Amino acid sequence: MAPPLAVLRLLLVLLLGRGVGAGLREELAHVERYETTVPRRVPSPRAKRDLSVSSSTYPEHVLYSVCAEGRDYLLHLEKNSGFFRVNETIFLLKPLDEHEAGQHAVYRASHLRMKRSACLEAALEYDHDPKIAAPLKLYRWKSARLHRGPRYVELVLVVDNEEFRKYKDLRKVQNRMKEIVNHVDKLYQSLGLRVALIGLEVWSNRDKITVSRKAEETLENFLRWRETDLLKRKQHDNVQLITGIDFHDTTVGLAKKLAMCTRDSGGVNQDHSVDPIGAASTLAHEMGHNLGMSHDEDIADCRCPVSRERGGCVMAAKISLAYPRLFSTCSEQDMWQFLEDPKTSCLLNVPGADELYGEPVCGNQFVERGEECDCGRPEECSDRCCNATTCRLREGAECARGDCCQDCKVKAAGVLCRASKNDCDLPERCTGLSSECPEDVFQENGIPCQGGRGYCYNGACPSHAEQCRLLWGSAAQVAPDECFKHNSRQDRNFHCMTESGRRPCSPKDVKCGTLLCMSDTSSPALGSGFLTLSFGHYKCKAALDSNDDNEMAGSLQLVPTGTKCGEEMVCYAGRCQNLLVYGKKNCSAKCSGHGVCNHKRECHCELGWAPPYCQHKVLELTTGASSMVLAAVLAVLVLSSILIGGGIVLLRGKGKKYFQKGISSRPTTGLTNPVFQEGTRPHQLSRRAIGSPSLLSTTAAPRDARPLVPGCPLLQEKPKPPTKPLPALKTKQVAATCPKVLVLGASCG
Repeated sequence: MAPPLAVLRLLLVLLLGRGVGAGLREELAHVERYETTVPRRVPSPRAKRDLSVSSSTYPEHVLYSVCAEGRDYLLHLEKNSGFFRVNETIFLLKPLDEHEAGQHAVYRASHLRMKRSACLEAALEYDHDPKIAAPLKLYRWKSARLHRGPRYVELVLVVDNEEFRKYKDLRKVQNRMKEIVNHVDKLYQSLGLRVALIGLEVWSNRDKITVSRKAEETLENFLRWRETDLLKRKQHDNVQLITGIDFHDTTVGLAKKLAMCTRDSGGVNQDHSVDPIGAASTLAHEMGHNLGMSHDEDIADCRCPVSRERGGCVMAAKISLAYPRLFSTCSEQDMWQFLEDPKTSCLLNVPGADELYGEPVCGNQFVERGEECDCGRPEECSDRCCNATTCRLREGAECARGDCCQDCKVKAAGVLCRASKNDCDLPERCTGLSSECPEDVFQENGIPCQGGRGYCYNGACPSHAEQCRLLWGSAAQVAPDECFKHNSRQDRNFHCMTESGRRPCSPKDVKCGTLLCMSDTSSPALGSGFLTLSFGHYKCKAALDSNDDNEMAGSLQLVPTGTKCGEEMVCYAGRCQNLLVYGKKNCSAKCSGHGVCNHKRECHCELGWAPPYCQHKVLELTTGASSMVLAAVLAVLVLSSILIGGGIVLLRGKGKKYFQKGISSRPTTGLTNPVFQEGTRPHQLSRRAIGSPSLLSTTAAPRDARPLVPGCPLLQEKPKPPTKPLPALKTKQVAATCPKVLVLGASCG
């Protein structure tokens, strides 16, 4: 039972009804037991938002007080629909009618009725033993351990036509998908990983692939569509299909293992429960496989701290009567071991404010449109740089998060923010302009590494020996050349994988085909099966990519792309090719001797030198920029003086005695009008950029113009003409009467 919530009791909401009428039982037939209540909207304690954010930015994000099992709880909900957790108990809230003020059902997740298998005795399975994603296994070798900082999965969700027709309303489908991802994100937060929805595609007219009751077939079709269609339109880390199709047997989901950040990064999930938490549990499970997690039952001595009857753990092979609430320590270890791979660096970048799907919500710990920071709800925020009630930086703060943010200030340019992980990595330094560390980049592909034993490829130093040790253990060795010759024979299991498909290796390419190792261990660390070849007293082993021993064709581990196969030769596309396959060798020549090319063939400049070609020192550019600004200001002043002087002469020549004030014939924008000026708050970080000199403009309020030279005294009323002749004036007196300086607003007669 939850502890008393004294503060929340001040927001008193009475429980209006515990009984359930016949009509309500019919509507929630999927729930075994529930109670009814009426949520009351609670006035938000938040301060008035900045005027630059529309008041409709968070139209559906409100506070509610809800009574469940005799206690009151304060919730942040969207349209009264969702879930909340009290200690180890998950409650779900569902409206019983379309009105916000109407009755709602509150019930435990464990009271849901779920889909059963045909024979009734067997519980649902999330999936079969997942296949291992070949693309990552080809590249998976050990590297220096990555720091356990936050990771972000940029997720795209796809809804098939069957799921859309089930709900018949696009808004309902969208809200349901957001609830699903919200629950998945909450599950993964305990592991230091955030799941951000950056795209939602609903196939409302027809499916773009064949979605069948065969989960394996649907998964292959879906991943193929992702590679040929979706990735060209929307870059993302992971994609998941939510389908209304009932998969064969007891399966409700399927995904490939170790697939995150590869072409196989995705899964298919059956929406098998009335409540979105069912599909969310399945999606979290399948994404877990993508992140390298195995079923808890497949790991020796793996124990879940929660009993199966109370929900168990996310990576359990079968669905229990209650939905899972957490991951086992085995799953956490699996995930972080997988994230040590440099190929998973796609999870390091923080989703941009404009990338997140849906309206911004202050308090979800994602910085979205109109927000400067987001440290969560006020009661959980501990960030002194961010105002949790407004999602704005506090007065004087320049930033609130990021590797280049310290004590609410952006670190100076040149400060190291990401050290190199190995000899194929490059260090990253703060730019002085952003609180985020720049993109993680690596040494140029083809640079020698590990003392000449290999060549760098996308941040790693792949080799036959390293891959054998990864697969078979630290005592494993590379098989002798005699074994690799088998790759050139007409054998469907031993081959080279080229652009045109599987084929026997040519003699020079045999060490770029199926990987063969020698080991005394009974089975490989990754995958459940292997083949053995005997050559004399040698026993050469090849590990399977798949956990299915029956699927032999094309499933043996291949030599990793980028592996050294000779002097200045690497395995690429199933062939042993010259390093020139990566591009010309003199890429770094364009970096002016003050930098090197990275794996994207862009200059990575040394400390103190500026991109793109490392030609100029940062200090010189800064000084030069200041000089150019000063020169531009002086030029504008001189030009203005000339124009003003010319105008005065022209007007005096025409006998004009007045000036037209404040009239400009130039076209203007709203920014030149003080009414529309965009004021800059003191704590905001001003963007600094190095560029060519240009004429200056400003949105600051105009100040009173003051002459640089004291003006003449105001002219007094002319005296009456003298009655007597005046003596001649001396030159000195004439000069003292009025200096020969034209001053706007004064005149000398």
